[in-house]
Amino acid sequence: MPEIITGKNLSEGIGFGSVIISEQAEINISDEKIESSQIKNEIKSFKDSIQKAHIQLRKLRDNVGEHLDEDSAAIFDAHIMMLDDPGFNKLIVEHIENLQKAEFAIKLAGEEYVSQFETLSSDYMRARALDIKDVSQRLIANIQGIELTDFQNTDEPVIVVAEELTPSASAQLDTKYVNGIITAKGGSTSHAAIIARSLNIPLVSEIDNILEKVTPGDNLIVDGFSGDVILQPTEVEMAAYSEKEKMKKERQNELKEWIGQETKTIDGIKINLFANIKGPEDVNDFLNNDAEGVGLYRTEFLYMNRMNLPSEEEQFQAYKTVLEAAKDKPVIIRTLDIGGDKELSYLNLPKESNPFLGERSIRFLLKNEELFRTQLRALVRASQHGNLKVMFPMITTLDEFNRAKALLIEEKERFEAEIKEKLEEISTGIMVETPSAAIISDQLAKYADFFSIGSNDLIQYTMAADRLNSQVSDLYQPYHPSVLNLINKVIDSGQKNNKWVGICGEMACDEKSIALLIGFGIDELSVTSKKVLQTRDYVSKIKKTDMEHLAEAALQVDSGEDVVYLIEEYLNLT
Repeated sequence: MPEIITGKNLSEGIGFGSVIISEQAEINISDEKIESSQIKNEIKSFKDSIQKAHIQLRKLRDNVGEHLDEDSAAIFDAHIMMLDDPGFNKLIVEHIENLQKAEFAIKLAGEEYVSQFETLSSDYMRARALDIKDVSQRLIANIQGIELTDFQNTDEPVIVVAEELTPSASAQLDTKYVNGIITAKGGSTSHAAIIARSLNIPLVSEIDNILEKVTPGDNLIVDGFSGDVILQPTEVEMAAYSEKEKMKKERQNELKEWIGQETKTIDGIKINLFANIKGPEDVNDFLNNDAEGVGLYRTEFLYMNRMNLPSEEEQFQAYKTVLEAAKDKPVIIRTLDIGGDKELSYLNLPKESNPFLGERSIRFLLKNEELFRTQLRALVRASQHGNLKVMFPMITTLDEFNRAKALLIEEKERFEAEIKEKLEEISTGIMVETPSAAIISDQLAKYADFFSIGSNDLIQYTMAADRLNSQVSDLYQPYHPSVLNLINKVIDSGQKNNKWVGICGEMACDEKSIALLIGFGIDELSVTSKKVLQTRDYVSKIKKTDMEHLAEAALQVDSGEDVVYLIEEYLNLT
């Protein structure tokens, strides 16, 4: 009988093939001490390895950039930066000077860096520990003359199974034969997931002991839509999944008909449909899926996956690239949002017992003014190249917003004095993600140009339930009356002050939520690029006046469960 095991779907699609186990090359490292007379030679071996790794990684980066996308290629930029990191190199040399062989010194330094990343609460930053392991292994292999080949040659469809895939191994994936990937470890921000999505290879992760459950040569089906993995499928199941894959592809082709169309309800109400991005690497997805603007540019990704702060020039070039690509479409750039589950290890910030309620986002920026001003200067300079709107995260008081806006105005006036030219005004908005901001939204709307509701955090803070904590996941309720009343209040405050209101986060993508939000009068939805056409199609089947009745009724019920039942009844989803 076939067995079905379920993991986390990280890249969509359906793949068929026989199992191939991906294992790291066996590298034996001696911890035997060296003589002091050997130190010079060991340091030379280490530096020679660095030079060789530079050549290897640049070649790998060029190959990935040619065949995939810039997002995938940028993975290896971070590896190259790691090779040149002064702290990492100094630590290795210090271990060698303490009479360790070069290979063992690299191993020790790598482990020290890895331990720092693996203790961070952010999934994204923990995933970067694998980068350090990958670079360290490459340096050691270079010294020992070992070729880091990860996949054996194959001429038939295969499913790659691994504990976790390093970036170097992921870059070797051959779409001609690799039809799917299953890993025990790895999140949506892992490099394996990024590359798999670029290659359209289905990937399912977080399956414990997967290497014990399969044998090389076993037949598998990987369902990257549901996260299911079918071991030893029957011919009937193979046929059923083939049909499922065919239907998914047909649906994707149907959605392409919405390219170039406006996003309107049945009764002609226009909804602005924007996309969330994390940098220039997402521009192609944003354009190819016909988003009407960028609703959320997450600038924290410019600061992450590196060993130091990005310069003003580096930030300017990133913002300029997106603005020019968007042409006259609005681009909402959120200033740096760190803290909570997003940490920057190189800042060595003090540990907080409750970082989600600590010095994060705008609080951090206002206390680190020079860092904030650097970003604001880059934004002001970039504003000449497109339709820029600046948004400040986690505002809780009017004073925070006014202080942040004042700094932006100061940097704008300073730049205007330098170039002796007057720039257009820059729209400034507030990301409403705290109950405090929602409650005083009528006051904030007099000063802000727009609102964008950050639904994930707003739910989390309203319900006092960490959305990443499985122990209280039952309290993370998007449809709870308290959450809906706050969202309704924010939209109402915007409308009364002639300010548009958008929303990002999971609620912007969920069909039940979208129905309610349109009923409340939302002006803009910001979703992932890949969900733009699907959302446009869904909105076209909704009648605004009907949703207004639904929204009014939803505000009268007593529980989130009742709201869901009400929505399903209205939409005939039951």
